[in-house]
Amino acid sequence: MVEFQEKHNVGRLIFAALLCLIFIVASGVLMSDRDLSSLHLAAVPFPESITETALSDPDLPLHAARISGMGSQPAVVLHKMHSKSETDVAGLISTVTRAFDDTRSGYALESYLVWAITAGKSDAYIDSLLNSAASKGHFEVPPPLATLSGRLDTPSLLRSVLVAAKHNDAVDKPLSTAALQASQQHPLRLSDSLAGLSLAYYGDPLDHMRIAGANDTFNRIAEAQVGQMIEIPGF
Repeated sequence: MVEFQEKHNVGRLIFAALLCLIFIVASGVLMSDRDLSSLHLAAVPFPESITETALSDPDLPLHAARISGMGSQPAVVLHKMHSKSETDVAGLISTVTRAFDDTRSGYALESYLVWAITAGKSDAYIDSLLNSAASKGHFEVPPPLATLSGRLDTPSLLRSVLVAAKHNDAVDKPLSTAALQASQQHPLRLSDSLAGLSLAYYGDPLDHMRIAGANDTFNRIAEAQVGQMIEIPGF
């Protein structure tokens, strides 16, 4: 009788230990899910009121505009490319956004942009959507795409995807570097970003490190001042 009771007690202890183990594992999973909840929300754009603000075209010497199809509404062009199924627009967006930020924050930005382009949203809507999401902490603005005002340089991001599309299609003509051999001085504006300046002067947004390296007075363009003259180095 005593032996039976001892075995019964041992069984109860084992059962209790198993319950505790299950509880610990379940708690860890819930905590992990809670830590990633903001990323999950960021990856799925949710309906919200977006106030569209008309985007003005930069008055810089846009060498990238020489590439056929760049246009003043790159989001519209990208949506048409997606609709015709001739180009993997989602893949291009992934390549470009990860070139600027290859972290989970960059993946969240990628998810928002893919959704907006495939849904046929306007350039102004996408700019409002992305900057709204960034302000809520759904992702961080990649430093090369941060403007002096601290906003995401959406027009340059969209044009960067178009540039990548042209490179993939091998239909772009080499940009003339005659005007870029000598360094130039550029007065900064609120809407400027390193990637945007690189796209404007070189035709390639990923050459932004060339500009950053020539201006060691600031680590990020957000640390500069409006009207400050910076050097745009030549090739």
